[in-house]
Amino acid sequence: MTKTLLLLLVALLGIAPAQAGETRRLIVKGVERTYYLHVPAKLQRGAPLVIMLHGSGENGEQAVPISGWQYLADSRKNNDSFIVVGPYGTLVDPNRPQARDNQRYWNSGGPDTPPSVAKSDDVAFMIALIAEIKRMADIDERQVYVAGFSTGGNMANRLGQEIAGRLAAVSASGSTMMELRAQPPSRGVPILISAGSLDEVAMGVQRTIVQNWRTLNQCAAAQAIQAPPNVVIEVSRPCRNNSEVRSLIMQGVDHKWTTSTTEPIRLTNASWEFFERFRLPTVPTGN
Repeated sequence: MTKTLLLLLVALLGIAPAQAGETRRLIVKGVERTYYLHVPAKLQRGAPLVIMLHGSGENGEQAVPISGWQYLADSRKNNDSFIVVGPYGTLVDPNRPQARDNQRYWNSGGPDTPPSVAKSDDVAFMIALIAEIKRMADIDERQVYVAGFSTGGNMANRLGQEIAGRLAAVSASGSTMMELRAQPPSRGVPILISAGSLDEVAMGVQRTIVQNWRTLNQCAAAQAIQAPPNVVIEVSRPCRNNSEVRSLIMQGVDHKWTTSTTEPIRLTNASWEFFERFRLPTVPTGN
């Protein structure tokens, strides 16, 4: 990290990089939204940005370290690290604190979305969040990536459809998907779609989600590729705009974002390896 950028980050964020991240707030269309920001010490100007969308039982501050994104960012070399941000979804009852019976969800467009969540413009939140981090840390807008688990994965599928022109790649795990547009996204979206074989809900729709994205991205037929033990990977390519649809099934895994070396694969590492292969051809100017 250059001395100038280091001083800028400390001045603007009020934190020293590589220390515990900071929870910050942002006004989006008159509504206060919250996000957790982690800036690693080993960072150069023009770094990528990873947005981690939490599941319903978490918030952004919990999801970024629990998923392993914070530690992966800190472990990268100077010219190969990235910023991680964990936005907060909306509480079912905004008048009460987060609790087991009052969790946070994303407005992914599903018919069973709680009323308070359905009022949240989470797409506008993500657009504003990317702009906010760009102002503070001079990220490379061609390398903005979204990862999401469970309800966060649902939202990742929505963002891939609605703001394809702003996202270099997406990783959605344990998710469902609402098809929100009659027309395909503005560009082909590289996407990694994963689920545990014991996750009945996600596995029940995994093939449908993969097929939806193959259709949206105008992909060739899927082919199985060599994978680690207890992992099944199918890849569809070539796709529109040199994108790719990758399906990953983790054998013996329930509904979780895998992080342990004892599990078939560490999903954060697999997602980053996927992300690294893609970037937007130009700085985005619209959705």
